[in-house]
Parts: sequence; C-alpha cells; structure tokens
Amino acid sequence: MATGVGYVFKRLAPRVEIVGVQPSGAPAMALSWRAGSIVETDRTDTIADGVAGRFPIPAVLDDLLVVADHVALVEEDSIVAGMRMLYRRAGLIVEPSAALGVAAILEDPSRYAGKRVATIICGGNVIPADFERWVTEGVSRASTAC
Repeated sequence: MATGVGYVFKRLAPRVEIVGVQPSGAPAMALSWRAGSIVETDRTDTIADGVAGRFPIPAVLDDLLVVADHVALVEEDSIVAGMRMLYRRAGLIVEPSAALGVAAILEDPSRYAGKRVATIICGGNVIPADFERWVTEGVSRASTAC
C-alpha cells in the first residue's frame, strides 16, 4: 500500500514526505529499507498480523526504496493506543495494522508537529473479542507471537 499511494503522492506533490510504518515486532521491511536489500527475520511478534512478514517481496522493497523517505518502527502499546483513539474519537473499529500510522504519530509527535499529516486507515479484519481486550486492557505480549 505504501508504494502505490507513495508513488501517487510523489507524482502529484514531489516534496511530500512518505513514511512507512512497521511494528517493531515485525521489522523485516524497515530493516530491509534501511539496508537497501532484503533482510529476513526469524520470527514475528506483533498483533498487527496484516504486516507481519518475515521477509519482504523484492519488487515491493525496490518500489519502497524509490518512494519512502523514512520507515518507522512502532511498539505494540502504541498500536493499541492508536486503535483505542480511533475507536473512542472516531467510532472506528480497526485491525491493528490500520492503526500503524496513528501509532507512529503518537510515538514521535515532534516529527509531525506543524505539518499536515495524512495516514491511511484501512482494515477492519479483527476478532471482536481481541479488539475489546486490546482496547480495554492493552496487549499481552504472550499472545502476540506469530
């Protein structure tokens, strides 16, 4: 998603900053972007299973290297805080992967201060009981390993 949307934004507004976001428990894409080549990880440990890959697809990494200006890693607690904020303030029930952009803003507000910021909020593929537990109680690290 970051590569397709990033490409469009860069074509329409070349000075726009494109920031990809990955959970720190599934850092393969961020590590690969930083290295400029594929980095494979042994495992993932995140509730954001929609982005929990252990190795990026080479063509996707190639595209991300062209469009991304930064790739942030966010913690599980920030993902849950993003989900909670989207639910309480916007009435949205989102899967963990959909809250990554909000999590990045929550973790590094000074990076985004004074800027117009957009994040993609897409995906409601979440088990209701999991959503309820995460939003009301937080994350249990023991239950996130994939």
